[in-house]
Amino acid sequence: MSNYKVIVLSLLVSSSLLTAEDNHKPHNEKSTNAKEVKKKKLKHFHDPFCVCDKSPLFSKHKYDGKVHGYLRAHHIFAGEDNGFDKDTGSTVGLGLRYNLKLNDKFSVGAEYYGVTDSGLTDEDKTIAYGQFMNEDLSYGDTYGLHLSYKDNGYTASIARSQFDSPLTKTHITHVPNMFEFIRVDKNIDGTQLSFSYIDKMAYGSRSAADFGLIGEKTGTAGMSLNPFKDVERGKYYSMEKIVGEDTKGIAIFGAEKSFENFNVQLWDYYAQNAGNNFYAESEIPLYLKKGYGLGIHFQFLNQQVDKKFEDKYGGNFYGVKVNTKMKKLKVNFAYNKKDDKGGFHNPSGANMGYTSSIFSRNEYRAGVDAYKVTAMYPIMKGLKVIVSHADYGQSDMTLNRGKDKPALASQTDAKESNLIVVYKPMKNLSFKLFNANRTSEFSTSKKERTQNHTRLIVNYKF
Repeated sequence: MSNYKVIVLSLLVSSSLLTAEDNHKPHNEKSTNAKEVKKKKLKHFHDPFCVCDKSPLFSKHKYDGKVHGYLRAHHIFAGEDNGFDKDTGSTVGLGLRYNLKLNDKFSVGAEYYGVTDSGLTDEDKTIAYGQFMNEDLSYGDTYGLHLSYKDNGYTASIARSQFDSPLTKTHITHVPNMFEFIRVDKNIDGTQLSFSYIDKMAYGSRSAADFGLIGEKTGTAGMSLNPFKDVERGKYYSMEKIVGEDTKGIAIFGAEKSFENFNVQLWDYYAQNAGNNFYAESEIPLYLKKGYGLGIHFQFLNQQVDKKFEDKYGGNFYGVKVNTKMKKLKVNFAYNKKDDKGGFHNPSGANMGYTSSIFSRNEYRAGVDAYKVTAMYPIMKGLKVIVSHADYGQSDMTLNRGKDKPALASQTDAKESNLIVVYKPMKNLSFKLFNANRTSEFSTSKKERTQNHTRLIVNYKF
């Protein structure tokens, strides 16, 4: 094990020993301090800046023997007429889940996601294929199943579902990325441990944007395969197909721990003959009193890749985010840095960076220093406005333009500004109207790669 992993793991174990006396109570008996920490974390670190609703993970479902889910609509009102921005796309999607407790130890569940054209997509314009599951705009779907066993503080699951970890969670449009896996979770003295193995994956609807519009074929934004040529979205493929040759699966270890004044999580992802990702993140609330708050987040990723990837990917990724609260106004200041060793090889939809925007994840590209400021203000009950601006500079990576043209180096500073209005008239219904104004680092005078994209998302949960 490399030195940085030993140091971080040693710190975690040492801190666990220092707080062991408070954690020797039964797992279901929470101390007063634990409650205070939880309240502070949830109140201070609640992220109001998510634009695309995430599908609920099965581990957080209600096992009540009832059908739950959502109905969702996306509609693009306007975009740049330049062949880069997606100026049309109108879809209706749904997600369904059913969970049942068989007894006090076993539970089962099923989930289903689908999306289709609303009939308002203009096929003469540039279509947002990240809303759909295929190029012909026909109905597309995927499904999941799981069986879970709980006993003596352990939870063991075998599933086809979303996988809850920093490098596998991402925002979606309609259909999420799904994984086939086995997973065991155990809480030991307040430290949540997780051991898992993923052997298959199915790409969701937004993966097409992760590959093209957002990732610009760099393989850093969540998908490295061509969604129109290499795979059929919604279909489960082996990790050998997803990650690379001779990769049978991904072994994952996770550890999470909350202390009185901070919390930390460590994750390691090992894929044979492909590489290893080590991720660490910590959250430290510094002040929260009388409507004012201050906190800081840190993140670190080390990626070691097989020699077949080392000319393009690998190296370290760093991040820091400062959260502030001034009565109703919340403001985040974020910074990410990717070293120049290579980009972050990201075939599984990861988006943990603090500086991501709606259509930009340039912080994962080689040689990038990224900055982002985000502010949220609630105008009235159920109505809030979010504004953000991110600057990503220029990366060391290139745009593959096909066999007949040479790869294009970065031409200008990448940047994106977002304006989002969120209206929630009732608990289960929300409207999100946003405008994204973006400049790609590969934009040129001959080929403008810019966006001025306006979209409405309507979501109803049941």
